[in-house]
Amino acid sequence: MKFIKITSIKLKLMKKNFPFLMLFISIFSFSQIHFEKGYFITNSGEKTECLIRNNDWKNNPLFFDYKADENADVKKAYIKDVQLFEIYNQAKYVRANAKIDTSSNNLNDLSKTKDPEFTEQQVFLKELIDGDMHLYKYSDGNLLRFFYQTENGDYEPLIYKVYEKKDEKELPKLSYNEEYKKQLEKIMDCSAVTTSDLQKLKYSEKYLSELFIKYNKCSDSSYEDKTVKTKKDKFNLYIRPRINSASADMTYNSSISSEKNYDMGNKMTFGIGLEAEYVFPFNRNKWAIIAEPNYQYFKSENTFDADYISGGKINAKIDYSSIDIPVGIRHYMFLDNKSKLFINVQYVLNFVMNSKIELTRTDGSDYNSLKIRTKPNVAFGFGYNYNNKYGVEARVFTKRDLTYDYFLWQSNYENISLIFSYNLF
Repeated sequence: MKFIKITSIKLKLMKKNFPFLMLFISIFSFSQIHFEKGYFITNSGEKTECLIRNNDWKNNPLFFDYKADENADVKKAYIKDVQLFEIYNQAKYVRANAKIDTSSNNLNDLSKTKDPEFTEQQVFLKELIDGDMHLYKYSDGNLLRFFYQTENGDYEPLIYKVYEKKDEKELPKLSYNEEYKKQLEKIMDCSAVTTSDLQKLKYSEKYLSELFIKYNKCSDSSYEDKTVKTKKDKFNLYIRPRINSASADMTYNSSISSEKNYDMGNKMTFGIGLEAEYVFPFNRNKWAIIAEPNYQYFKSENTFDADYISGGKINAKIDYSSIDIPVGIRHYMFLDNKSKLFINVQYVLNFVMNSKIELTRTDGSDYNSLKIRTKPNVAFGFGYNYNNKYGVEARVFTKRDLTYDYFLWQSNYENISLIFSYNLF
């Protein structure tokens, strides 16, 4: 019977929260469509001016969406039909039959050989640097490879590989194939590019781009770098005061007595938190991970009829405070250059601070005392941010059981927060 009762309570809670959850999922699933001016060139050499959907791809795409104008239907263009496509002032991709080194970068699955493990693939390479010497990038998950274009138009991979090699004692150690330095030494015949530059060169977009720009300026004094700069990741730190609307109720279930209910009512409280946000550099900076340590408390006292104890009354008191740490993901939806909406979903860790529930008789004697312990719960938030500086958020938490350590007790703590935020940096 106890199992059936608890299951029934859980089903009621799910039904009660279902409309909100569905609304949240609908908002979360909404994604703005950004079509921007660009063009693509077909296999026959025909150039088509159009609007291209800018997904700010993290991984190199195999197709893209486009339309002739704002009112036209959306169409797809596939890599087999397109030589090149560009979104003006945003990104440029060229089709290539490229040799991709598929060697794993996972330290638990490293290759035992120094040589790259090539597979030839038809891919769109992203142009990083234009000029006499072109630099391109291929990205697929954790796989990151760079290419340059030769005089005959081929796309040559810059070779870099981490592999496992045994030392004199037959113990495995990390080794590095840095052939890309020798490759660049052969093709960059210019006094501005020194041996020292190549020796300290890192296999990364930033350092390779700087070197290619340096070479292009050396080989052509009129060279001007017009390449679109890749969006950078960003770290934000917000101070976040809040108003909480919280309520709690408790139920005691026993096979030898009737059910006893204690409704502790609703209270308005204040809290404060500090949110750290890391915004990813891809997909137009729409995605972020967030963590927000914050302090919250709830205090309530109420008197109930209790014919089962002397005095006929029982006084119930809750004194609950905790440090909560919601950790989760955020998705932004841009309204214009300064305004954006966002939604969050977070897993909330709770660290209870010396909290308890006390039940006393009218004469002040103790009837029962329960130490509050909780489990993590989930939070959903919807908000607005202006100029990446000021923000406001409404956040709803799933119910929290304050007495889960006690088999005969069932409690529900509910909280809705209105949170204000100010970006410190």
